[in-house]
Amino acid sequence: MARMRLFDFKTTVGLLLFWSQALIGFDSYAASIPLFQKFPSLEKYFPRVEYLQEATPLTPLSRLESHILGHAQVARETRLWIKRDDRSEHLLGGNKARKLEFLMADALQKQSSSIVTSGMFGSNHALATAVASRQLGIQAKLILGPQPISENVRKKLLAFHALGAELRYHGNLATQGIDLFRFSALEPLFHKNAPYYIPPGGSSNLGDLGYVNAFFELLDQTSITELAEHIILPLGSGGTTTGLLVGSCLSEAWEKVQIVGIGVTSPALPNDLKTRLDAIRLYRFIRRHLSAEERKALPKCNFLRSKRAFRYVSDYSQPGYGESSPGIDQTISLLKKTENITLDSTYSGKAMRYLLDRVSASLQIGKTVPKMLFWFTYNSFNLNPLIETHSWSDATHPWRDLPAEFWPIFESPNSTHLNTLAR
Repeated sequence: MARMRLFDFKTTVGLLLFWSQALIGFDSYAASIPLFQKFPSLEKYFPRVEYLQEATPLTPLSRLESHILGHAQVARETRLWIKRDDRSEHLLGGNKARKLEFLMADALQKQSSSIVTSGMFGSNHALATAVASRQLGIQAKLILGPQPISENVRKKLLAFHALGAELRYHGNLATQGIDLFRFSALEPLFHKNAPYYIPPGGSSNLGDLGYVNAFFELLDQTSITELAEHIILPLGSGGTTTGLLVGSCLSEAWEKVQIVGIGVTSPALPNDLKTRLDAIRLYRFIRRHLSAEERKALPKCNFLRSKRAFRYVSDYSQPGYGESSPGIDQTISLLKKTENITLDSTYSGKAMRYLLDRVSASLQIGKTVPKMLFWFTYNSFNLNPLIETHSWSDATHPWRDLPAEFWPIFESPNSTHLNTLAR
């Protein structure tokens, strides 16, 4: 099925400026994505909205490595690498663009007039969904729940509104869950034109195809023999990790690289077993859509038991979702200083902290630092132009255009947390 191009004739002058800044530097992407080149029968089942117009950069973290290692290891190949999914499609950005390529195409195919999804107040997934919906002229409804408040969270909330999204406030996870159940389960039962539902993080079999393809893209940039020993990334809703794990199987790189998911939420949520079960479901989902010939040649992998292929790390979720610590703050500062890369404290800062600790542990016992690839999933694109060019009713108090429940987030700037039981 033909790929879909994006045009948004309703965008304001300010948004046109914003899009033009976001799209500078893109070349055309491959005529067919690597996953479809490997399994051509998939292309007829899964249309794409083409957000990624080129492979994201794979680059060495040379300055960081020199800063850490100095002359501790001489005559060695580069040990630390980064896959820059923060440059996937700047405004949409981060790991969500890959998932939304398939999800938004499905919404268009089903002629959905609105999209509903969920996340915390500063959700990157909610931002990406709002951007994608705006580009396609579809109304986005965002079911938002509590997290520690920062300037970044406040900017995201203003950006959601500037993009035309409907914001639904929840001060605790219980009411957010009820609202989520309404739109994901009840609305489709009783309303023919129910909103198209996208799970938190865009993590579903369809969305996770984006990261199965991402693993094949990585192999196009390197080779199985040159792969890092470990691919390290934050694990939130789990879809990115699941996709990479299945991609390592289908590409026949199984157990040649270990996918290391660094949990950023409570270990009671996405965890080792859930990720493995999700990988089994995704593998079976792909298998069902293959031709008989492709199915016969499909590699078989033990997702449930392999320790060499996947590892879940829960130790770095503290002090809690959206919260930082001195160690995370130091990590963020170090990456900015050495590589001019902007990490966040919720996801990428914690995963990078783990990578640095692995380097330190190797050095302390005199071992060679393993070759590690950091998969950078955060979107650090500057939201200021979008916010500044929006026509607010009162430019000095722009948040008053948001639903009133959100106003305390802006009017109590010294508060870093909301009372999650207050409403």
